[in-house]
Amino acid sequence: MSIFGLFEKNDKKVKDLSNKTLRVQKLRCPQNHKCPAVRVCPVDALSQSKFEAPKIDLKKCIKCGKCVRYCPTRALGFE
Repeated sequence: MSIFGLFEKNDKKVKDLSNKTLRVQKLRCPQNHKCPAVRVCPVDALSQSKFEAPKIDLKKCIKCGKCVRYCPTRALGFE
């Protein structure tokens, strides 16, 4: 496999999220603990009050997907 094949393979994994919006599916969020995804957001776009579902500041969100990958219940996702 050539180095160019590696780039092509990796490019297929990158999703275009520019027209997507990060959402919290409250039915999937147990809301009984501190949200682990809040601390992995590199731009502090997620916040949490007590044990409620996290709130998203869409103006700060850079759509990197770290919170989506880190959420153990898959309550965070792009729509």
